[in-house]
Amino acid sequence: MMKTMILFTVLFGTLLFQMGCTEPYQIETVDYENVLVVESTITDQVKPQIVKLSRTSSLDNTDVLTENNATVTVVGNNGDNFSFFQDNETGFYISNQSFRAQPNASYTLNIITQDGKRYTSSTVTLPPSVEMDEVYTERIVSPTDDKDGVQVLVNTQDPTGNSKYYRYEYEETYKITAPNPSRFITEITNYNLNTGTYDVELIEREPEEICYSTEISTGITQTTTTELNENRVFRFPVRYLSKLDAKIQTRYSILVKQYVQSVEAYTFYKIVKDLGSIESLLSQGQPGYVAGNMNAEANPNEKVLGFFEASSMTSKRIYFNYEDFGLGKPPYFVDCEVLLLDYNDNTTLDNDPDEREALYYYVTSKNYQVIRLAQGTIYTVVPPECGLCTSFSSNVRPDFWED
Repeated sequence: MMKTMILFTVLFGTLLFQMGCTEPYQIETVDYENVLVVESTITDQVKPQIVKLSRTSSLDNTDVLTENNATVTVVGNNGDNFSFFQDNETGFYISNQSFRAQPNASYTLNIITQDGKRYTSSTVTLPPSVEMDEVYTERIVSPTDDKDGVQVLVNTQDPTGNSKYYRYEYEETYKITAPNPSRFITEITNYNLNTGTYDVELIEREPEEICYSTEISTGITQTTTTELNENRVFRFPVRYLSKLDAKIQTRYSILVKQYVQSVEAYTFYKIVKDLGSIESLLSQGQPGYVAGNMNAEANPNEKVLGFFEASSMTSKRIYFNYEDFGLGKPPYFVDCEVLLLDYNDNTTLDNDPDEREALYYYVTSKNYQVIRLAQGTIYTVVPPECGLCTSFSSNVRPDFWED
């Protein structure tokens, strides 16, 4: 049964910003179509560049349908020709060699899908590079917005006036200290179904107490200076953290990335955001799409979702602790209940749970960690996140980390 979806078709020739405004766009309703999704930004940083390809899905399917086995190349008018391979883990297409977009060169993305269809982007050029002046934090208390915490802000200025459109992303890394680190690996052996007896073996290990997690921003964060008296981004908010956010419980770092965009790229992303795609272009469950700068060579009327852009990028990293703002220590990520369970208590006749059965259940089914053994039979156990931070994070210290 064919699904229907609303398709938002945008003709970019009529959507260029003038004084920060856009022209109206058309909205049409058609039958659901299987549409190619393209998402790629090549930058002026020497690194493996990435192209993401997928397919739209029906509204009741939120899975990302990766487009596999495509041939992907980026071609420059300066003679550059870069090919891409598909990464088995992510499904992304990654350039075979590191490269950077060059000033005064133009680039085109070419795609050949496994069924032989060819897609080509409009030609894109690299906007001028603008360094971020400052990434900094401030304590923010706003009863009207129900905010009380830390705001990460950006200041940027382009005295030349050539760069007016900016997009921001961030990578946040935070240190985790397990509140009840376990120094045991627990193994349950010789379980007897008839008697409910079993052996508990505790193997000594180094407690995995310190971990580090990294998360990448989602959504679309942009700003423009077209409506301002000066070409300056001032106190632009890129990340807010509540005073109760467990990510700032120990130490927190954020790497803010600033992308200078063309007016066409800015327009595309702004409309995607305004129409409700709050995660990324790969949210195929959205009830429509915005036509970008990708075209099918054989059929110009075939709809393609996505945008290929070249963008100059700069980044800055900062660190902070909750104490820097006079805040109290936020609560941990989970409620760390501590249970004392006696192996010798194997009855409910004393109006108390069968603790032997409970111990077996929590250790084998819930992965609770033993943090203490008393009197040979009384085990103190906690949820895995509280006793073993590697149950949800990594104990590998990032190369860039500073304490």
